[in-house]
Amino acid sequence: MDKFCTAVVIIPTLNEASTIMDTIGDVIQHNPRCGIIVVDSYSTNGTAEKARASGAEVMNAPRGGKGVAVRHAISELHDNIDFKYLIMIDGDATYPAEYIPDIVSRLQNGADVVMGYRKVIEDGAMSPVNKFGNKVLSLLASMLYGKWVFDVCTGMWGFRKEVIDGFRLTSKGFTFEADLFANAVEAGCKIKQIPISYRARPCGSMAKLKVSDGFKIGWFLIKRRFVC
Repeated sequence: MDKFCTAVVIIPTLNEASTIMDTIGDVIQHNPRCGIIVVDSYSTNGTAEKARASGAEVMNAPRGGKGVAVRHAISELHDNIDFKYLIMIDGDATYPAEYIPDIVSRLQNGADVVMGYRKVIEDGAMSPVNKFGNKVLSLLASMLYGKWVFDVCTGMWGFRKEVIDGFRLTSKGFTFEADLFANAVEAGCKIKQIPISYRARPCGSMAKLKVSDGFKIGWFLIKRRFVC
C-alpha cells in the first residue's frame, strides 16, 4: 500500500477463511483506490493467507477480542501511513462494500463519524433474539448519551483520521462498537447515520456474538456513562 491513501479500509478478522475473499473482492470492486488492511488475530484456518492472495495487506494483531485488534491497527496506522479517512467493516461478508463511497462522501462533506445502520436485513441474517437485543441496546445507548442511534452494534463505520486518533478506546471485545459510539458522542463529533442492507452469512461462516455478549454491551454503556 502507498504511504498515503485517501481512505483506508480495515477488516478485523478471526477465522473468517470462508468469507474473507468475498469481503475483500467486494471492497476492491466498489472502492479500487482504497487501501485494504486485514487485521488478523492469528487465525488458524488460513484467513491471513487467503486475504493476501486476494490483494489485501495483512496486519497481525494480538488476540483478546475485536477491540484489541482494531485498537492495535489504529495505533500502527497512525505511525506508518498517512490517510484522511478510516473505514471499518467486518470480515464476514455481511456488510456490502457498495456503501463505502457514500461513507467517504459524508466524511468529505463535514461528518466526523459515519455509522451504517442495518435497515434492510436479509432473511436469516439476524435471529429474532439478536434483532430485539440490538433494538434494546440502541435505545439504551440513545437514552444514556443523549444522541439517537439506530444501530449501536453495527460493524460498518467511517471516521476522519484526526477524530479516531483522539478517541480514548478501552474495549477489548464485542463492546467495541459501544465504545466507539460513546467516544464519538463525548467528543462532540458530528455523527451521520446512513441506512444500509445486511446480508446473511455464507455457508461455513459462524456468528461469534452470543446472547451473553449483549448483556456485556449494555453494562459497558452504563459503566462508561457513569463510572469512567
